[in-house]
Amino acid sequence: MSWAETMKDAADVATSGRGATTDASIMRSATSSAWDPYEVWLTRVKRPRELTTSWAEAVAENQGLRHPAQ
Repeated sequence: MSWAETMKDAADVATSGRGATTDASIMRSATSSAWDPYEVWLTRVKRPRELTTSWAEAVAENQGLRHPAQ
């Protein structure tokens, strides 16, 4: 489900007067569109930084440029 579809479904629920419903299909769509802030941070910040660092170290090692602390 795309972001636009999720927003449209949420608007449909809000305007239909069924704001607090236990309908299984609505609950399922709300659950599937939820996101975990930790998972976003991990995939967008932490892992890319680690990959960049390890890549830079590998390039430096291949070029004979080692970090002075090593």
